[in-house]
Amino acid sequence: VAAGCAPIRERDGSIAGAVLVFRDVTNEDAARQALRDQQFYTRSLIESNIDALVTTNPSGIITDANRQMETLTGCTRDELIGAPFKNYFTDRERAGAGIDQVLHVKKVSNYELVARARSGKETAVSLNATTIYNRYRVLQGVFVAARDVTESRRLDRALQEKNVELESARSVADKANLAKSNFLSSMS
Repeated sequence: VAAGCAPIRERDGSIAGAVLVFRDVTNEDAARQALRDQQFYTRSLIESNIDALVTTNPSGIITDANRQMETLTGCTRDELIGAPFKNYFTDRERAGAGIDQVLHVKKVSNYELVARARSGKETAVSLNATTIYNRYRVLQGVFVAARDVTESRRLDRALQEKNVELESARSVADKANLAKSNFLSSMS
């Protein structure tokens, strides 16, 4: 229950009484609590994601970020919010162009960049991004999910090196086979 009180005044300004107003706010409190619960649930989903998540405005300025983005950059959420998205990548021009591309085509997948943390650590990331709108379908900015692909890139390089080794070994085996065939052919 919410209560309010106001004086009742006579024409000469003296107080003649008071008006008390009571209002049942049970439903309002429940609605506020439901909204807080929904906000907590939504934030929990954002924070539990394994990818670094960021939202930017249409100019590429960060408007929100999760803990994984903090880990990736070595910056706090407060430091990230209000900063240009492109500042956290080795190729700032390409990072800015990625945001522009999303704004132009509405969605970008597997856009590769290298993130640079405050410590100097570099991490290969693959970005998936899309435009975001408010309930009136007015563009609000860009939502970006950055997945660490460093290990995947390392495994790809190791696989390519093994393939080169195998191709070289096959070539040597083919030459040896040819030499053997030539030898047997000349013997007969």
